[in-house]
Amino acid sequence: MPVLGIVAEYDPFHNGHLRHLREAVSAVSPSAVLVALSGPFKQRGEASLLSPYARAACALDAGADAVFALPVRWTVRDAEHYAVGAVHVLAAMGATHLAFGAETADLPLLCRTADLLEDPPAQMRSALHTFLAEGAGYPAAMARAAGTVLPESREILNRPNNILAVCYLRAIRRLGLSVIPVAVPRSGAYHADRVSPSEPSASAVRGALLRGAWAGALESLPPFSAKSVRESFLTGCVPDPKRLDAFLSARLRAMSPEDAAQLPGVSEGLDTALLHAASLSDSREGIIASLSTRRYPAARVSRLCTCAMLGIRRRDPEEDPLPDRVLLLALKKNPSLTGSWKNGAVRACNAASWLKDADPEDRAAWQLWALAAGLPASWPFTRKPAAGKDPA
Repeated sequence: MPVLGIVAEYDPFHNGHLRHLREAVSAVSPSAVLVALSGPFKQRGEASLLSPYARAACALDAGADAVFALPVRWTVRDAEHYAVGAVHVLAAMGATHLAFGAETADLPLLCRTADLLEDPPAQMRSALHTFLAEGAGYPAAMARAAGTVLPESREILNRPNNILAVCYLRAIRRLGLSVIPVAVPRSGAYHADRVSPSEPSASAVRGALLRGAWAGALESLPPFSAKSVRESFLTGCVPDPKRLDAFLSARLRAMSPEDAAQLPGVSEGLDTALLHAASLSDSREGIIASLSTRRYPAARVSRLCTCAMLGIRRRDPEEDPLPDRVLLLALKKNPSLTGSWKNGAVRACNAASWLKDADPEDRAAWQLWALAAGLPASWPFTRKPAAGKDPA
């Protein structure tokens, strides 16, 4: 029986997420739906607005059967490596299909683009070096270089969901998996500033919630998600950005140049520029605004800030193995589903056992999120997975 895998953030779970999940289920007719979820910090480096457990419970309400939190080292990464970690986890947990959204849901074209990026010809490599030398940022240079070989790919690589879709396809190929990709059309603007209830953007919904514009934001959410959001805000279970900014500022201002040079992804003096920006600004947004350029996109600077906060250092590829365990956030009772997890390549753990032996950066991520939300230090260690109803 097919098992559907989905990579998500669900921060918060909105109407677009529900449509995507339902269309994917309709296309695959799976026996189970598995979700690999970003934990307390997300792919662009931001802290999640809602707790991972709250978001996982919403995924269960929407039809998922199990939700796992990815290790932070694989969450706070560029899209290429984020996809590799997530796809590896889903495949190891039994996923036979992987569904993702794309502005251009042309699977053959997405596959050709992925193949091109995984095995670039000499013409493309030469063009990439040229565009980088001219000052283009890496994503833009890559899109232009790919377009010299496959013209249609340039537009593909200029849309955010398409880029993630291509990364998932590259991960399937790179890991040698037999997972079947399923492209679901994505409508609406991925990072829109205004809330659109029918085609919402998670970033726009978060912004509206933080501004107190609740009516439009809640209209963009399914009822179970709207209830979860209300409960999170009413109980104060959301992080205070000012607390995170204070921690980031203190961490960066106390950091030595040698330590800054060991942060992942620093090059061409970015480590020195980061410390200088931190000496002038006391907020993440201020640091990002002062450092963001075509060569250094805001998401890259944001991830760098998070790596500094969590103590994530650069590692050689051989020292950075694929995830071998994940935190189980939510689970419907399904013995046939969980039986295959006991001796697999990836083990699903509850909070107590997972965090007991977790990498230092994972412990830091969960503890820092709890601190920013005003929760006790024991909070990450005492949560139980959200439980769904027994399968009919």
